[in-house]
Amino acid sequence: MALILGLDVATTTGLAWYEPSSSLSSIKAGSIKAIGTSPEEKAESLAQQLVTMLKAERPDFVAIEEPLRNIKTYKKTIQTLYGPKVIHTVNPNQMLLYALIGAVVSIIGAYRLPWQTIPPATWRKSFFGAGFKPPVKITHKDGEDPQEEKLWKKAARDRCNQLKIKVTNVDMAEAVGIAFAASKTQTFKMLSMRAAA
Repeated sequence: MALILGLDVATTTGLAWYEPSSSLSSIKAGSIKAIGTSPEEKAESLAQQLVTMLKAERPDFVAIEEPLRNIKTYKKTIQTLYGPKVIHTVNPNQMLLYALIGAVVSIIGAYRLPWQTIPPATWRKSFFGAGFKPPVKITHKDGEDPQEEKLWKKAARDRCNQLKIKVTNVDMAEAVGIAFAASKTQTFKMLSMRAAA
């Protein structure tokens, strides 16, 4: 039957192996950590670990959480010789994410595996159900108005616990949601129909 590999790509990449014909509790989750001091070294590390994993077990379909298509800026207060100053900056991890995703997609492409990216809103709707609202935490930062932070990672881990899927970190939990949502995509359904014909 068809085996899906769901990937939540980051420095610690969550992964989940899901066979849709089996029960959800049979999903096997894990994670791999990209090692290195530069984005390029981390991308290489992730790619090498992915090659080792794919040699051991080959999925029929790979689903990857789609990264944000724009880089978000945020305000940060820094101390200067003239006192505090508010600047606009970006999260450097967002920049690293594109290098890691590129490494993953290159390896998957080299293995000629069918794959698809799934936006966070899409896989969350599939995994949690329409209308689900995650817990919210109010964060306070110097010089800024209080902001609501939606705790999607906690919600994913809680959902895995409810479904009796063994996960030990939030990256694994989100990979489970991505793998589950992949089974509902048109791309996967078409591949399954072709394989059954």
